[in-house]
Amino acid sequence: MPRARSAVLVCTLFAAFLITPLPANAEGTTRIQQSDGTIHVYSDVRIRLTGQTLWIHSADHKGVLEVTTGACSFVRNVQRCLPYVATLRQHGKTHEIALDHGTVFMNLTEAIQYLPRSSEGLGPHQVLVLLHTMHGTYVSVRGTLDEVKS
Repeated sequence: MPRARSAVLVCTLFAAFLITPLPANAEGTTRIQQSDGTIHVYSDVRIRLTGQTLWIHSADHKGVLEVTTGACSFVRNVQRCLPYVATLRQHGKTHEIALDHGTVFMNLTEAIQYLPRSSEGLGPHQVLVLLHTMHGTYVSVRGTLDEVKS
């Protein structure tokens, strides 16, 4: 039962920070599927890349999901990385999200690039984040990077 409460807490906190709409320049969508099958979709998230860390911001900038990656490689022009830390920061509190597995795909070029072994493409400066938590929750984020810093 503590595992279920933890999964609900993560989803509730993540959902709460994404509820407020963002300015028109934010072109990201986050989808959360809880282990009980409940699905929540949030549009207009803002995505920033700094080094190997993705920052997925709420509209009011009071909440942010931070996904730090490592073990990156390239398949053609698509960068593929493994997430090793996911942290939710909201209301002055930090909640580490226990990851089971996941992948982060990034197209940092000016042209559409196709995912490895797939006909699905990522447009210029787009990212696709796929996370599966230890509690059975699936989190996916897809969108255009609003900002990139080295």
